[in-house]
Amino acid sequence: MLAIARQLSPELAARGMDTAAAQARVAIAGSLPDPTIQVMSDDVDRTSGSRPNKMIYSFQQEIPLWGRRDLRRQVARAEVGQMTSQAQAAEAELIERVKTAFARYYTSYEAVHRTEDLHQAIHGVAQVARERYAQGRGEQQEVFRAEVETTRVATEIVRLEAALKSAQGQLNALLVRPIGAPLATPERLRPLPEVRALDAARLADRARAANPALAADAAAINGADTNRRLTDRNWYPDITVGAAAVDRSGFGPGGYQAWVALKVPLQWGLREAQTREAGAQAGAARARFDARELQIRSDLAEAVASFEGNRRTADLIRRRLLPQAQALVRSGAAGYGFGRVDLATVLRAQHDLADFRLQLLSAEFDGQRQLAVIERLVGGDL
Repeated sequence: MLAIARQLSPELAARGMDTAAAQARVAIAGSLPDPTIQVMSDDVDRTSGSRPNKMIYSFQQEIPLWGRRDLRRQVARAEVGQMTSQAQAAEAELIERVKTAFARYYTSYEAVHRTEDLHQAIHGVAQVARERYAQGRGEQQEVFRAEVETTRVATEIVRLEAALKSAQGQLNALLVRPIGAPLATPERLRPLPEVRALDAARLADRARAANPALAADAAAINGADTNRRLTDRNWYPDITVGAAAVDRSGFGPGGYQAWVALKVPLQWGLREAQTREAGAQAGAARARFDARELQIRSDLAEAVASFEGNRRTADLIRRRLLPQAQALVRSGAAGYGFGRVDLATVLRAQHDLADFRLQLLSAEFDGQRQLAVIERLVGGDL
């Protein structure tokens, strides 16, 4: 499913096109501006229509100096790095959503089947209640109570089936499939990593090195610093070189002209403002990097703590509560058949077992969701 999501995601396709556009801008940034070709005549007699005394054919080219072209290419390359990292961040977010959607689909599927098991068990209890009543060993109220519980669990199954359809729709949407498209039966959840792999400090170091959002901010810092250096070069003028051929149309010998022109940086206020703007942009880029790093550390600490808590909860339910509840159900069912246990105790035991199973599924889903968050923050699977 991850491979399908990567291949078909329109968002990732758009990010790829943005990156391709940024790569094309590298060549644009290093190119010279278009030259100017000029044809000029003078001394034209409009009344007689005589030919001009002189025709001048000129060519001029503006040439950026002081390394401006190279700096512009560096700014464009930094933008390519930023776009690439943003595409990787979008892919990481998509992967997180797919992982979470699959975990929701699995736990919703299992919740429906666990509740169907409860429905079948209570239906069996209701059958025993009817038999006891038919034999004169039970009360009619017990039969009604068991049937009410059977109907109540049936309504819960309907609610859980709706949640399952919602989970299927979310997963299909991420896979760019019709909302109601069929999905295979989920087999199992992803295995959880070892506890030693969840050291918060080590994960923070890994996130600093591999988190794509941080990489995008680092590329933005590089681009802002380069743009600041480029703005500083605006104090130095560019030059324009030109050449012309002169045709006097028989009124004198032809000739040639050549010249060099430069722009005089007289707009001091403009350049000072550009310098302040570039410096502020560089400072803002660094501040965004620091803020994102702090946020990632905070999110990692929260996700790791929640993951460990959900894992311990799931272990307690799986190893202790479920075996105890199953033993209580077996004991209650056997005792009710012989009249040693009342119906309320049997039904409560059945509901407790079903509730523990649903709590286990909820803890497993939360663990998978937090694992997906951690893996997005650190930039890869654990």
